[in-house]
Amino acid sequence: MLNKEKVIFEDESIDIEFDSRDGEFIAAAFNSLGAIDMLDTGLMNEEQKEVINTIQYQAIAIISESINNIYNEIFDTSADSTNNLVL
Repeated sequence: MLNKEKVIFEDESIDIEFDSRDGEFIAAAFNSLGAIDMLDTGLMNEEQKEVINTIQYQAIAIISESINNIYNEIFDTSADSTNNLVL
């Protein structure tokens, strides 16, 4: 079972619980991007460059999916399938 984390926005009294693992996934993916950011791909062979590209693709996919999960937990999108932002 996933741990739930309660978030209270400062300007509103809205309690939202979401899977804390999504935040951990985002942090891990972001850290992986930071770890490879300063690597000089000009000094790498093609296989090493492909590894870097794969890490970048996977990290961005993890961040995107986790943000989507958090968004769907905060804003119940099951009732409205249009996913239009309400400002």
